[in-house]
Amino acid sequence: MKVLLTGSSGMVGKNILEHASAKDYEILTPTSSDLNLLVIDEIEKFMLANKPECIIHAAGLVGGIHANINRPFDFLANNLLMGLNLVTIAKKLGIKKFLNLGSSCMYPRNFEEAIPEKALLTGELEETNEGYAIAKVAVAKACEYIS
Repeated sequence: MKVLLTGSSGMVGKNILEHASAKDYEILTPTSSDLNLLVIDEIEKFMLANKPECIIHAAGLVGGIHANINRPFDFLANNLLMGLNLVTIAKKLGIKKFLNLGSSCMYPRNFEEAIPEKALLTGELEETNEGYAIAKVAVAKACEYIS
């Protein structure tokens, strides 16, 4: 199976590539300079040329607390646009296998126990990374809506 892995040079992407079963797949690993996930037409062109059957979306704008506090709009806009562009093209081209990576920041802050999936949108988000969290929630819901 041919798989598009976004964010292959990041922490999660590298670990996916190093997993023993990765050798069983043809994994496409475009860099951000090869494929700008902020431009939907570039994504569609790439997908039509390469025809992946599965998308693993591990790319994103990430940073520490300082960056998240000072640039919340960038974290919201970039992560939302990347994710929604990929989901939109997957839907348009009929790609049914889409793994979207979430984050614990999508869930209410100060949760006292293991966080169940149903806790999504049930409480306040951590304000220091709210922009990133909102983008992650929105893309997760978009995946849910097209599944």
